[in-house]
Amino acid sequence: MTSLIKAINVERSFGSGELETKVLKGVTLEVQRGEFIAIMGKSGAGKSTLMYQLSVLDEPTAGTIIIDGIDTVALDEVEATTFRLNTLGYVFQDYALVPDLSAEENVMIPLLMRGETWEAARTTARAAIDAVGLRGKYPNLPAQLSGGEQQRVAIARAIAGKPKILFADEPTANLDSISGRAIIELIGDLNRSVGQTVVMVTHEREYAMGCHRIIHMEDGQIVGIEELRTLEPTNIQPH
Repeated sequence: MTSLIKAINVERSFGSGELETKVLKGVTLEVQRGEFIAIMGKSGAGKSTLMYQLSVLDEPTAGTIIIDGIDTVALDEVEATTFRLNTLGYVFQDYALVPDLSAEENVMIPLLMRGETWEAARTTARAAIDAVGLRGKYPNLPAQLSGGEQQRVAIARAIAGKPKILFADEPTANLDSISGRAIIELIGDLNRSVGQTVVMVTHEREYAMGCHRIIHMEDGQIVGIEELRTLEPTNIQPH
């Protein structure tokens, strides 16, 4: 198996001097290509902070993070932005959709930023929207969609560019239980069908049961790794 993410002794502190707070305290973790992992722990354990380091949305205070052979900590701001755009996909608990844009336009944004033509981006966006079960909802504004549908649009936007890694930070937090389970099933299907690598933060153990591993965190450290299923070397994205 190939390690897609290698995090070595990652630390993250906020503030300075007497006001300094260490949120991550030397985390070391590897994620394999095609793996679906969940990061779990109580509030304040450092789950989302770790995900923000792994997903190049924040920079660690110390440590090394290698993604697909790239030392992401060494990237400057422009390089980091380009890397995120071309390599990573994101799903957040608040959906992060632009309210004045249609579903297809929201999905098209990162594709256009990558230099795709309008027509090519629209074709790709519609295929991604179809893939998350929203065929025909292309012109709908976010306000015309349910919470579960908005999260599906957010997932379509994240996967449209075929990211090497999909990061999901509490993707079910604002959803009812039925919609939440549907979103987790959708993410799990992406992992199983095309080998999409997924790193997900969740509070709900039920939602983590389809993962390969659960990373348990406490007080800024990994305190346990639970193996749930074997990573099969089939259908893994050839990125």
